[in-house]
Amino acid sequence: MSLPLLPELDSSVSSVNILKHTHHRAYWAEQQDRLPLPLMELMVNEALEILTKALRSYLSAFGEDHILTQQLQGQIEDLKKQRNGRQQVPEP
Repeated sequence: MSLPLLPELDSSVSSVNILKHTHHRAYWAEQQDRLPLPLMELMVNEALEILTKALRSYLSAFGEDHILTQQLQGQIEDLKKQRNGRQQVPEP
């Protein structure tokens, strides 16, 4: 009566693989909520372009002292600061 070794080997190999990659699980879980930086940069640039066009429209329609114009200017400035902050972070 001989026992097949292949199923035991498969289960031990899969256990080793699971243990080997367990420490990466937290990293990959964290990465699921993040966009790649080039894609993020494209999205931010597109958003800034759209918001800048809207700002021109607000300035002509409402004037620079209107609350909506001022809020939009603040949003654009904040987005530019965030973008510049990401650009200055050195890559590992």
